[in-house]
Amino acid sequence: MITLYGCRTSSATNRVRIALRLKDISYQYVEVDLQQGEHLTPSYRELNAQRKLPLLMHNVQILTQSLAIIEYLDDVHAGHDVLPRDPLERAWCRSFASLFSADYHPLVTRRVADRLRASGLTETDISHWKRHWLDESLKMAEETLSQRAIQHEFCCGASPTMADICLFAQCESGRKQGIDLSHHKLLFGIYALCYELEAFHEVQ
Repeated sequence: MITLYGCRTSSATNRVRIALRLKDISYQYVEVDLQQGEHLTPSYRELNAQRKLPLLMHNVQILTQSLAIIEYLDDVHAGHDVLPRDPLERAWCRSFASLFSADYHPLVTRRVADRLRASGLTETDISHWKRHWLDESLKMAEETLSQRAIQHEFCCGASPTMADICLFAQCESGRKQGIDLSHHKLLFGIYALCYELEAFHEVQ
């Protein structure tokens, strides 16, 4: 039995939801309302000391951090591979996914916005902050894709992997901030391909 605790506005949650759908894994979903502070309640803290989302419970085992969860799902469930089998491609996939999840996503989270707000920044200032870092992440992704010696339909081949999952989630965040994705030709092409797949529909 797999249960996913998440928030529908969380790009980290959406990464895991896409992976679950790509691998056709049945799961129970529990919505945790960040706006209402449900992630800070004692009951949720008992599950996750970090008080972050997403959280995946498989039977009685608990996992946190979206990329670790995705890799676990790939290890224990057959079917669609969300990580390439070739070691170099696998490493590149992890690296590209981390560009979003480690380098840029932490800069635009709710807790960062709350801290900026507490420091006196206006909502307009915070919106500009988010837009700046999201836009830079997309520019870095486009440059990284352009340096690939081999061009694929998706980031690592003919089907979507963890790299595409993270790219799509970041593009969705950028789109919601009013960023024009079409300026990034390679990135936008992959985003458009993902957009056509049913596994990505639920998070749009």
